[in-house]
Amino acid sequence: MNAFESKVLNFIRDNHMVKEGESVLVGLSGGADSMALMTVLYELKEVLGISLFAAHVNHMIRPEAGEDAAFSRQYCEKKSIPFYLFEEDVPEYSKKMHLTEEEAGRVVRYNVFSELIKDKKIDKIAVAHHQNDAAETFLLNLFRGTGIRGGSGIRPVRDNIVRPLLCVSRAEIEAYLGEKGIDYCTDSTNQENDHTRNKLRNVVLPFVQGEVNSAAVDHIVRASREIGQAYDYIRGQADRVFDKCCVDTAKEIRIDLDMLNKEPEIIRRYVILKCFELIVPGRKDITSTHVDMIINLMESTDGSASLNLPYGIRIERAYDKLFFKKEGEAEPSKKQVIYKISNLEPGSEYVYDLGELGVANVKVISYNEKMLIPSDTYTKWFDCDRIQEVIFRYRQPEDYIYIEQGESSHKKKLSKFMTDEKIPASRRDNIYVLAEGNHVLWIPGYRMSSSFKICKKTQKILAISISKGD
Repeated sequence: MNAFESKVLNFIRDNHMVKEGESVLVGLSGGADSMALMTVLYELKEVLGISLFAAHVNHMIRPEAGEDAAFSRQYCEKKSIPFYLFEEDVPEYSKKMHLTEEEAGRVVRYNVFSELIKDKKIDKIAVAHHQNDAAETFLLNLFRGTGIRGGSGIRPVRDNIVRPLLCVSRAEIEAYLGEKGIDYCTDSTNQENDHTRNKLRNVVLPFVQGEVNSAAVDHIVRASREIGQAYDYIRGQADRVFDKCCVDTAKEIRIDLDMLNKEPEIIRRYVILKCFELIVPGRKDITSTHVDMIINLMESTDGSASLNLPYGIRIERAYDKLFFKKEGEAEPSKKQVIYKISNLEPGSEYVYDLGELGVANVKVISYNEKMLIPSDTYTKWFDCDRIQEVIFRYRQPEDYIYIEQGESSHKKKLSKFMTDEKIPASRRDNIYVLAEGNHVLWIPGYRMSSSFKICKKTQKILAISISKGD
């Protein structure tokens, strides 16, 4: 047993990755990382008391993918390791699911692995992430905006997935393969810098290691591990507070604000995130902006208020109680927020999340002629008395808007308006409008209908302000 194998063995044992008698499925692409994983587990299988299987997924992206599959099969046949080959059209899947090819490939692989271990009754899935992968993931999460959860990086063990190579670097892997005389396939796309991760791998990290600190990857991985420990502790504390402050029923989660507001903000934030996880499991696009909105609602001096968030989540505050409710499934990018003006009286205030457009603050206020009507592009006042019910939605074929022309107004089809304004055709279906029936009151960022402007007879104002929420 050489130094590399001893290091990996200790890491496997320290993290309780496998038990004697278990079977392990290795995701084998034929590349350097997975070949090192397959080789080191093969060398350690007697010591660990495990049996090995291998699965290769041809993503049908690269012309040489078939050669990678043949290479992987040949290696496993020499070692008498059961081998399973799958072909999945990842480009087609990525288009269908609106994912990048990298994201789609990961989803497809894990779906295949999960089905295979169920079918063959295999205990664990081993994948070949190493320290450089962990450093790249940490930086990606950091640059894109993350809390301590994203900063905790790649875990050695998650459910039945184990990562035995997280204790070694890419350089150690290449040295190990050279020492063992193991060939491997090279993915030509890994050298292209079209993707953000490749730029981090090929440009950013080498620069940092060369110009700042040669041990940068080690330091990033260590920091990520400590952040992970902090995250686990905070989540544990948040779970304790959740059990004390919250009541989870089939229809809603009820929070005692008097109790929760005594906790540090970081704990309150993670209690809120737990509520999201329970209401809409697996949703990744609930962001810190949404948590901030709820924190503001909790700290508001108003006795009652509400928020509408993605996926039909409704947050209601009633004095010392906060309610998380699930009203209906809707993707954030296609969400239609119905707003019934007839139910509102002066003093009412609501907040709606409109996806990429931003956050809409909607209130009804009493009007007097001394008020200065705002001229901001994303803040508009409407004559509330003339409105029955409005909805934020995408455009529809029969939509129209009234355009002011001199002292009169004329009706114009929305499609014609967008053409005249030279709005790119590719953007038109993704622009929100505020409409009553097919009458468009407002196209945020472009035009307000002349039919609902404030006049001398106005008594109530529907005031809407949209901000990016960041």
